[in-house]
Amino acid sequence: MKSVMKWVGVTAFLVMAGCAQMKTVTREPDLPAERVRLTPELKGLYESVATSAGTLKAMDGYADIYLETPKRRAKAYCTVQLQKSKDARLIVTAGILGWPVADLLIRPDSLFVNDMLNNRMLVGRNNGENLGKIIGVNAGAGRLTETLFGIADVREPASDIASVRHGGGRVSFTVKSANGTKELVVDPLTRELAGLVYFDHWGRKSVEFRFADYRSQADGNGAELRAPREIDMILYRADDPEGSRSLKVVYDERVINPPDFTINFKRPAKTKTVNLDEVERLPWL
Repeated sequence: MKSVMKWVGVTAFLVMAGCAQMKTVTREPDLPAERVRLTPELKGLYESVATSAGTLKAMDGYADIYLETPKRRAKAYCTVQLQKSKDARLIVTAGILGWPVADLLIRPDSLFVNDMLNNRMLVGRNNGENLGKIIGVNAGAGRLTETLFGIADVREPASDIASVRHGGGRVSFTVKSANGTKELVVDPLTRELAGLVYFDHWGRKSVEFRFADYRSQADGNGAELRAPREIDMILYRADDPEGSRSLKVVYDERVINPPDFTINFKRPAKTKTVNLDEVERLPWL
């Protein structure tokens, strides 16, 4: 795949995009209700899903990204470049002619945004607050990367499974995690992850992922992989009176695990540098 030099920038989410051709959030998977015993077969199902979640290491693709908040619905066309557990880059274009408007580099500890419309470079820490200033969804780097990849990390071993439920053609595994618990909703026939829900220590739902339209394709090394074409992230904030926010990614084209893949982000020489941590509200919000 050709490296994309067009950018639907961060700004495109909010200034140039608009409400046309918006996608609705993927239908919530049927949540299993009947509690069952963890059998060797169900343990094997969990381990199969956990293993497949680790097969994606890098990606280079084109996607439509839809943002929905209580105050805004917007769409952007992006190039998505990812190196798992390392860097992610969004190149975004706006309008019919595909004018480049912004270039976003997400590192584990920092953010760099080349705001082309305003000829400035925004630099700051990688945290939910700063990502919220840029794309309108206050999600940490790991959550955003999981959404863009389409397959979240499942690092917990089967020994961390707290309960198993069955029903509605789905199996759910509730596992203990560092920040509370998370529930994996799995299709036992296809052995694919249909949903992933994070709960905090008080049992409140914080983030939900939904995965749909799985497609088979060979990765850059010739291995056959299945990955969802549509990925939804719904962010719930108990302290936010405006309610939830969602980010939907629909891939048009992508290469998974391209060989010798690197992310090349260049800071422009003649731009004003602005500390993103000190910006309360960006002009396009």
